[in-house]
Amino acid sequence: MDNFILELKHIVKKFPGTLALDNVNLQILPGEVHALVGENGAGKSTLMKIITGIYKPTEGEIWFCGKKYAFMTPAKALEIGISMIPQELNPILNMTIAENIFLHRESMKYRFFTDTAAQEKKTSEILRKFNLPFIPSAKMQELSIAQMQMVEIAKAVSYDSRIVIMDEPTSSLDAGETRHLFEIIKDLKRKNISVIYISHRLEEIGEICDRLTVFRDGKYIGTKPVKDIAREEIIKMMVGRTLEHNQEAYSAAPGAEVLSVRNLSKKGVFSDISFSVREGEIVGFSGLVGAGRSEIMKTIFGLDKSDSGSVFLYGE
Repeated sequence: MDNFILELKHIVKKFPGTLALDNVNLQILPGEVHALVGENGAGKSTLMKIITGIYKPTEGEIWFCGKKYAFMTPAKALEIGISMIPQELNPILNMTIAENIFLHRESMKYRFFTDTAAQEKKTSEILRKFNLPFIPSAKMQELSIAQMQMVEIAKAVSYDSRIVIMDEPTSSLDAGETRHLFEIIKDLKRKNISVIYISHRLEEIGEICDRLTVFRDGKYIGTKPVKDIAREEIIKMMVGRTLEHNQEAYSAAPGAEVLSVRNLSKKGVFSDISFSVREGEIVGFSGLVGAGRSEIMKTIFGLDKSDSGSVFLYGE
């Protein structure tokens, strides 16, 4: 276990008035899928930003492939083989898939011009490796959120990365797309590429990960093989106590209708949405990222304008 590809030792990160990371450690083996878990605010994202050079650690050491780095920069991290797929995707929508994948490392001809044909050919090869049926010249805005996620994964691996960091990668994927992602991760393992997998979905961690490291309140709690730890123990490590499921059942009779939305539509965003909310009622809206939930609520609130439909409050 001393042949780590990445090792972070005694990392401390201080912000004004906040100790975000307090003497944390992380060790990644070649070709392993390593889960990083913890509640929101545990320090996971801060540590990933240190690994990828966005933040400089206040204290501690970063070792990669046996070499010590005082600190990273984003360019240095990509150069030596560390790439990250963030949870919040930020593609350039009016550029093509090929242009997004090769942004800041464009194929050039005559030193001053982008070689679009060569770039799209390389992109086709990258997409083919991941069984992604996209046309390199298609604009990113033509893709769904889930499809953009898969392109970002292909882009990250195209840097010839030794480590790929995936932050909540299935948050916008359906079941079939998640299975596809897992096959990609297994293929990365076969190529001896390591994956740091950040997720709150413990069932995914049990299926795809080899080891897990738990953070709590900016502190390192422990690292264990996934096959040797039960779900309840993971939760206890995350929250610092055993959770009891003693929620009492209750019922409430909803009252009169308060809000009524009828056939609300906004071209290209959502279509023919109808629902009602009654007094004392909690109405939940679920769906993948990009399904239109936020856009519907913004329209009801008045931030956006609908093309058709009606909104009634107490019948008015």
